[in-house]
Amino acid sequence: MKSHRISLLSAALLWGTAWAGNDNCFYFTDAAVLPGGQTSIELCMRNAEKSLTCLEAEIQLPEGLSVALDEEGNPIVTLYRNRTEGHEVLTNVLENGNLKLLVSDIDGSLFSGEEGPILSFRVQAAEAAPIGESKLETVGESLLVDTNAEAYYSVGVTGNVLVTDDATRIDLTGTPSSADGGRVYNLAGQRQNKMQRGVNIVGGRKVLK
Repeated sequence: MKSHRISLLSAALLWGTAWAGNDNCFYFTDAAVLPGGQTSIELCMRNAEKSLTCLEAEIQLPEGLSVALDEEGNPIVTLYRNRTEGHEVLTNVLENGNLKLLVSDIDGSLFSGEEGPILSFRVQAAEAAPIGESKLETVGESLLVDTNAEAYYSVGVTGNVLVTDDATRIDLTGTPSSADGGRVYNLAGQRQNKMQRGVNIVGGRKVLK
């Protein structure tokens, strides 16, 4: 398995940290999945601070869910390029099953926009996954780091995952918001002139055509 060693941003911490509050914070989109199936969960960011360049988070999945891996054994993670131009993502599945993410750019590129998804990651539901809604959550301090190496942190960010045996309850259509002006992107974060067949990102939300 290809593995990336991800360390805490100690250099940033030496400069100090600030509570992220509601202006610079993480949140997750809700997701639904069938037992034995996969679904994508989006890690979103609200960033009133315009000079943010790096984020780090460790995500703990609920019982019955695990990080989905590609053929080479790497976590399936997709950066949305409309918000992360120039950035790269380093990933690692820890021994306890948690997903570790570090999104950064050595040239100090800034995150674009002020609201919406930064990336998505896929999760796998076990055949015996408990039916019902459960929570995924961040572990420890999730960090947003700016160009001055100041870190804004969030603690205990949660999201909802519904494991259901009723396929009609899995709704990917979403409701487009005005967060990104209604602009259309594909899942690779590439701008589109119009919605394409399949899943699109419209106004920061997934929309199925």
